[in-house]
This record gives sequence, structure tokens and C-alpha cells, in this order.
Amino acid sequence: PRMVEEKSHGYGHEEHGHGGERVSLIKRWLFTTNHKDVGIQYLVTSLFFFIVGGTLALLMRVQLSQPLNDFLDASAYNQAVTNHGLLMVLWFLSPLAFAFANYFVPIQIGARDMAFPRLNALSYWLLVFGGLLMIASFFTPGGAADFGWTIYAPLNTAVYTPQVGATLAGAGILMLTASVTVGTVNFIVTVARLRAKGLKWISLPMFTWGIMFTVALMWIGFPSLMAGVTLLVFDRVFGTAFFLAPEGGSLLWDHLFWFFGHPEVYIVLLPAIGAIADIIPVFSRKPLYAKKVFLGSLATASILAVVVYAHHMFMTGINVVYREVHNITTEMISIPFGVITIALIATMIGGAIRFSTPMLFALGSIAVFLIGGISGVFNSSVALDKGIRGSYWVVAHFHYVMVGASLFGLYAAFYYWFPKMTGRMYNEALGKAHFVLSMIGFNLLYGPMFFFAEMPRRIYTYLPDTGWGFWNMIATIGAFIFGPSQLIMFANFLYSLKYGEPAGNNPWGAWTYEWLTTSPPPEHNFEGTPVVEGNKLKVMPITADGGGNHHHVNAFSPWPFLISLGPFVAFLGLATSPLILAIGVVIFLIAAFGWLYDDYRGKFNLIEIVERDNDKDKETWPFSGIHRVTLGMWAFITGDFVFFTGLFGAYIFLRANSSWWPSGLELHNPVFGVIAVTAMLASAAAFYAAISSARKGDLTATRVALVVSIIAAVGFVLFTVFEYVDLMFRGFTINSPILAIQSFFAVSLVHLAHVIAGIALLFFFLAKALSNRIYVGHTITSMQAFMVYWGFLAAVSVAMFQAFYII
Repeated sequence: PRMVEEKSHGYGHEEHGHGGERVSLIKRWLFTTNHKDVGIQYLVTSLFFFIVGGTLALLMRVQLSQPLNDFLDASAYNQAVTNHGLLMVLWFLSPLAFAFANYFVPIQIGARDMAFPRLNALSYWLLVFGGLLMIASFFTPGGAADFGWTIYAPLNTAVYTPQVGATLAGAGILMLTASVTVGTVNFIVTVARLRAKGLKWISLPMFTWGIMFTVALMWIGFPSLMAGVTLLVFDRVFGTAFFLAPEGGSLLWDHLFWFFGHPEVYIVLLPAIGAIADIIPVFSRKPLYAKKVFLGSLATASILAVVVYAHHMFMTGINVVYREVHNITTEMISIPFGVITIALIATMIGGAIRFSTPMLFALGSIAVFLIGGISGVFNSSVALDKGIRGSYWVVAHFHYVMVGASLFGLYAAFYYWFPKMTGRMYNEALGKAHFVLSMIGFNLLYGPMFFFAEMPRRIYTYLPDTGWGFWNMIATIGAFIFGPSQLIMFANFLYSLKYGEPAGNNPWGAWTYEWLTTSPPPEHNFEGTPVVEGNKLKVMPITADGGGNHHHVNAFSPWPFLISLGPFVAFLGLATSPLILAIGVVIFLIAAFGWLYDDYRGKFNLIEIVERDNDKDKETWPFSGIHRVTLGMWAFITGDFVFFTGLFGAYIFLRANSSWWPSGLELHNPVFGVIAVTAMLASAAAFYAAISSARKGDLTATRVALVVSIIAAVGFVLFTVFEYVDLMFRGFTINSPILAIQSFFAVSLVHLAHVIAGIALLFFFLAKALSNRIYVGHTITSMQAFMVYWGFLAAVSVAMFQAFYII
């Protein structure tokens, strides 16, 4: 019976799509948009990068196990350090958390899927191909990036790391940041708009809350990284000097990177804390202690996570007052995490604790987090930081938080939800063996690093008389216990996937909503419509007329895969040949057209429009009356605002640190700027007129307004290009040794790319209007959402004119 049940849910040998037709495994896993399938893809992919990054770590530990070792040379060691750090932080830990988020957040809130299923798949494939670019860099001339995982300037420039592999690393990170942007928008809209009727914010499971705080930090942090890497790509590919010039250089990179880099610690940590906060109450048989205080602490920690970033820059010579402010805020951030820890411990007091594997890893996460958190307080002091910055004390502290607390918390989640995802139990004895060996190996690996704190980071060998050899050997032994012990987990899950005991729907006696559906869940998550009454979720049965159940089928789309494949091939073309670059661009353009054509035909109207139209008795604050598409656009624009703020902030930073900066009128012909800005404003105004006409039912006026909007937007592009040509005729190119010119080209080209993408959507809306499809589906709502985007770009045009032409 269980095998029949699994097949009917799409987890057996027969895969089904629309109407129950049989679907090949290749089509399912390349073209799926179902959130549970995407969650499994994230899980498998993150574990793959875990193996790659972990292997690099073992190579590093072998090299450092004894003095004057020649197992790796300096270049190979630096490549291992760089790619180990980037892969483990960006392609393993965060994707592992979002594997569970993709799978369980919609179920925990009573939704049938993510708000934008195709964007969910796109987020995954961008992550995959970005990671493959990182790995491909090892096979290019000169090897992979070797400037360290923090990508510090000026080491990140082509002057010091000329190899193509370093440029591919930048391209891979750009694809990752695009993935995060898409995923962040999706989670915000999903939780805000698709919660089951009656499910209030305060009643959300703690894991969902952890993900919401995480995506809020991603929303703010990753666009800053994207801005920094965008400027870095300009430096490496087009010959600009943002991170070479003394006006910018290392300090400019530090500000852009660490505004992302410090929140990233909590981006990795908060999903684990959220999962632990769901797991400990279940295995203690008690509700979470002081839930509202716990949530307040998570919110406080999330805010402070952003305003403490400059403590990574204490030794850079930044303003003394600025350092003291970040000294205080860094010490403050220990307070909310102290409250969180106390609440978790208080939850267990007096409880009937069961020490199953998920609980053991949850407890292990808390234990090592205490060590990592307390050791981090020392780094908050400017005086102490002077002594330990750049030492193995920081390496130990960092890994106790990032690996110990985060990874062990996610392991707890993995064991906790494995029965729900597969319908089978794992082997408990093997799970506990995995925990014990992981704890022993982890503490042997990173604990000794506190004892040779005077050893500098980023050195690939050392002399015998330093006394570091003994502790390094202990750490290496720990690494070879910790690393191979993960094979126990792999063996356990792979064996249990087929031979494990049937789990039942709720083997833990848990009370969050994912445990109220079958194991594994059906394709549409619930056999009916979830409704929350009080604190209980009820599933309204299917009625005779089909009411009470919107059956969400798994729609297959090749375009997320191909849209991600295109840039991957194009970036490889930068390292190989123009032909491959052109092929990548063509793949991307075809896929983008295919995506829009599917929308034109309304192929996904019934599948992606899963928002409940009736908000009665449903808490919609603070987004009452905002359609999911419009809310998604506002979320995207917020991230894009941070991205452009990073670019404009870099321009202001460069200008403020320059002893001479030419005025806009010395460099630019203001006629081009005035006409271009006027054209962009006119395009936005005409598009607004098109929306107004469409609302009134005047299709002719709608078509005319759309044509005018397109003509004006094309005019903006043309006069921007005329400005480029004029500058070139006067001897100013993107790599001219004038930072004002370089800044203009960088910001302008990024803005121009946004506008060209918008023009493609203008043609899409015009095609809808010409074929009388403007009133099909949610086209007018989509136009309203696009108006937010187009208005934002018009505002950026005005800001650019003021910054580059007037001031």
C-alpha cells in the first residue's frame, strides 16, 4: 500500500504531470516547478558542493599538518582556501537551509506551492550554474581564483590575479546573487500572501519565521555584494580601476563586501535557529518558552546584523568614531542571541526529553554556538581585535558559528524531516554514531585553533620552531574524523530511502502543519483546502462540485533551466572564444522569448495564480490590497534599490576621496542627457496612460500609449548610445584613466541593461493588447506591477543625470 501511495504522490517510478500523463525522469528534474521537487534539487546540489568544498578543506589540513610541508604549493593552497570558503558559505550552507525552506515553508503555511513556481525553479538553476562556473575555473589556464574567500582588493583585480578562473569566479557569484534575488522575492510574497485562511503572523512555525528573517537579510545584503562584484567584473573585463585606484581600492571593496558579509553569518545561522526552535519543543513535549520574546530577539538580531558590519574593518584606519559605534553594536548583538539561547534551554526544563538524533544535533548546535558566540565577543573590542584579527582565533570562532551552530542545526532539521520527505525512518543507531563522531571530530578540528591564536591566517606553511605543528596535527586528525564521518549520514539516508521502516504521517508527534499531511506529501500538499481555526489547521474536504480543493499540478517549464544555461555558456565564452559567448547569448534570448510566449498564451495562469482572491477573515497586514505580482515587484525593486545604492555609493566614495574630480559639463554633452532623461520620463508617463486606458476598457488608446512608451524607451537607449559614441570620439572610453568616466560607464551600462529588459516587456504588453488578450488572466495587474519597475528606472535616470551631468 505504501508503494502505491508513493507512486500516486510522484515519488515512485512513475512521474506525472498535467492530466496524469507519464513524465520522464529527465523532464521532471530539469523542468519541474513544484516546490518540493525544487527543495530536493537544492538538497542534492548543496550536498554535492559540500563534498567538493569539504575535499578542499581536507587538502588544506594535510598541507598544514606539519611544518615546511610541500603537499600543496602556495598557489594551490590559496585556490583551495578561496574556493572552499566560497563554496561552503554560498553554495552549501545557505542552499541546504533553503532546501528545507523550499520543501516545507509552503506546507507549514498551508499553501499549495510558492507564489511564483517558475521563478523558484529559476532561482535553483542560477545557483547550480553559478557553482559550476566556480568548479570550471579549476580547469582554466592559471587555475581557479586564489585571492581568498573574502575577495579582498586589490588582490581581486587582474593585476594581481590575472587568471581567467578568477573572472569566472566573479561571474559565478553574479549568478548566485541573481538566484538569491529571485528566491528572496518569492519567499516574501509566498508567506505574505499565500498563508492559509486564519493563519496569523504570530502563529507561523518558527522555521518559517527563521526563513523570513533570513530573506529579509538577503534582501538587504546580497544586492551590496552584487554591486561590488559588478564593479569587480568591470575592473577585470573592461579595464576599469575601481579597486585599484587609491580613491577606492581596498576600503571601497570592504564597505560593499562586509555590508553583505556580516549579515551572511546570520543568513546561514537563522534558518538553523528556526529549525531548532521547532524541534526542541517537539522532543521536550513543551511549547517554545517565551515565543514572542524569542521572535523579538530574532528581529533585533537581524537589525543589528546589518549595523555591525564595519567591525571587520577595525584595522583599516576608518574613522575612530565609526569604529567605536560598531564596537558597541557588535557587543549588543550578543544580547538577543543570549535571550534566544536561554529560551531554548528554558523550553527543555521540566520537559519529557527524547534524545533522538534530531534532538542531539539541536543540542550540539546550541553547545558549539555558545563557544562560537562567546569567543566572538572578544572580536568586538577594537583593542583586542588588533591582536587577534587575522589569526587562527578568528578561524576557530568563525567555524564554531558557521559550521558548528549552523550545520549541526541543519543536520537536526535533516533528520527531523527525513521521514516526512520520504515516508521512511532513518536508522537511529547510525544517526547517533554520526552525531558522536561529528562532535568529536569538529571539536578536535577547530578547538585547537584557539590555542595557536598567534598563527597568522592565509599562510600555506610555517617553520618548525613556531610550535604550531602539534596543534595543527591535532586539528588535521579532527578533520579526518569529522569529514569521513559525514559518509555515515549519506549511507544512512541512501539506505533508509529504500529500506527504512515506514514512518507514518507524524512519527514525532509534532504539531506544526507539515505533519498533518501524508508522508511524503501529495503534489498539492493537502487533500483539500487548509483553514486555521484557533491554533488548529483543518483541511476542508473536496465537495461534489470540486470546491474546497484547487488541485495544483506540477507544471513543467524548460525556460528556467535554459535562461540559466545561457549566461553559464556566455561566461564560459569569455574564457574561451567569442563563438561560445554568442551561443550563450542566443540560448538566453530564446529562453527569455519562450518564457514570455508561455505567458502570452496564458499557459501558467491557473498554475501560478494560486493566491486566494478572497481575503475575508484572513490577516493580510501589512500588504492588504496588494496583489502578489505587485508585491513581488516591490520586493524586487527594494533589492534593486540597494543594488543601485551600492553603485551610486561607490561613485560618491570615489569622488569624496579624490583630490580632483571633473564636473559633469567638462565631460558630458548635456543635450544627450536631457533628451535621454526626458524620453525615459515620457515612456513611464505613456505606460501609465496605457494602464489607465486599459482599466477603462479603451483598447485603442491602450495600444497607442504602449507604442508611444516603446518609442520613447527606444529613444532613451539611442541617445544613451549617442552619448557613448560622443565620449569615445573625444577620447573617453570605459577604461580611460579618469574615475568619473569609468563610474559613468559602469552605472549607465547597468541601468541600460535594465531598460532593455523593460523594453522587451513593453513589447510583450503590446502583443497582448494587439491580440485582445489584455483582459486575459492578470495582465492589467502585471502592467501595474511593471509600472513600479518602470517608474523606478525613470527615477534612476534622473539621479544619474544629476550625479553625472550637473554636479
